[in-house]
Amino acid sequence: MTTRKYIKREGPWVESIPLIYRHKLPISNVEQYWKGLERGVIYATRCTACGSVYYPPQAYCPSCGGQNMEWIELPKEGVVETFTKIYAKPQGYEDFDPYIVAIVSTGEFKIMGWLKARDEKCVKVGDRVSIRTEKIEKHNKYIIVFELIDKIC
Repeated sequence: MTTRKYIKREGPWVESIPLIYRHKLPISNVEQYWKGLERGVIYATRCTACGSVYYPPQAYCPSCGGQNMEWIELPKEGVVETFTKIYAKPQGYEDFDPYIVAIVSTGEFKIMGWLKARDEKCVKVGDRVSIRTEKIEKHNKYIIVFELIDKIC
């Protein structure tokens, strides 16, 4: 049974349930994705049998069961589809200041990542962003980062 806590915040009471990651990702078949992040490249996969494309990358094609996947490099620019500011941070990110997470469309793909902006009020759906990776030293891992192209905030 999960123990529930009630936390008083500005406004109404908020029910809080701890979020603990329990899944392990097998990296052997999609290792190129993780290595690409280290080099600043974000990859998707395409099935050579049926042509279906996937982001995040898949080791096997969910559409046809094909086992031959080719790597596709994603574009370095996209458009903000939606975004939100994260105040209730997941496990391992409690020490970070509140941050903005966005979903960005590159045309064929939608990617989730951190949007670098000091004030979420200046971010709008439809804003153009550059797409890159950045290392979080504390976790020794890379994340996807978006930066506004046409404005500074």
